[in-house]
Amino acid sequence: MKQIPALVISSLFVLCAHASETPIEATAYPFIKPIAVEEAPIEVIVELDSDNDGVLDKNDKCPDTPRGQSVDEEGCVLLNDADNDGVPDKEDQCPNTAQGIKVNKKGCQLDSDGDGVPDARDKCPDTSKDFVVDGYGCPQTANLHIQFESGKYNVDDALIKQLETFALFLQKNKGYQVVIYGYTDSTGNSQANKILSQKRAEAVKEGLIRYRINETRLTSIGMGEKNPIADNTTPEGRAANRRIEVELIQ
Repeated sequence: MKQIPALVISSLFVLCAHASETPIEATAYPFIKPIAVEEAPIEVIVELDSDNDGVLDKNDKCPDTPRGQSVDEEGCVLLNDADNDGVPDKEDQCPNTAQGIKVNKKGCQLDSDGDGVPDARDKCPDTSKDFVVDGYGCPQTANLHIQFESGKYNVDDALIKQLETFALFLQKNKGYQVVIYGYTDSTGNSQANKILSQKRAEAVKEGLIRYRINETRLTSIGMGEKNPIADNTTPEGRAANRRIEVELIQ
């Protein structure tokens, strides 16, 4: 084995000792330099409430509320509402609305179908404006009471007033279609009575047309001696059966 000279060993020892005194970072990574670390500035955000009403300016829809006023969540002054219907007293045209009743912008009960009867009382809530309604919001009805002399079908002066009243009702209630039924008593031939009853129904129809009721709304049907409403064995009963009945169809 070849021996290493003592001078070489001594030189290596000196080099190693010198290397151990130098930081490894400086010798192994001489290109890296220390980085200075600074603290980032702290940004302070101040949210304003200019009118001091408890609602921040960014949410305040009434930014100039006078001091001391109670406000809602949007910063607007709470107004008096005695009946608690959501409409301020100064705007409430119906200030004593019962609790739980839905109201419009004026503080009055809703009338969804516009028939003049509030929803809370309206038993027919979707009534067309072509009808006059009763106190419950339902279309009014009417009847026509016309009787004829035996064997006759003309509407004489004594019956004109009833026909006029019924025509005025139809003029106000344009949504009704009308079926006019003519009847006779049981006297005579049933086929002849059928024809007579049709003539009675058509006479009433013509009378209504003269009062400006559109013909398309009217249908006439002769029923003959069917469906008596009284006893045909008495004069009074037969007179009652010689009649007109009407059916109102929405």
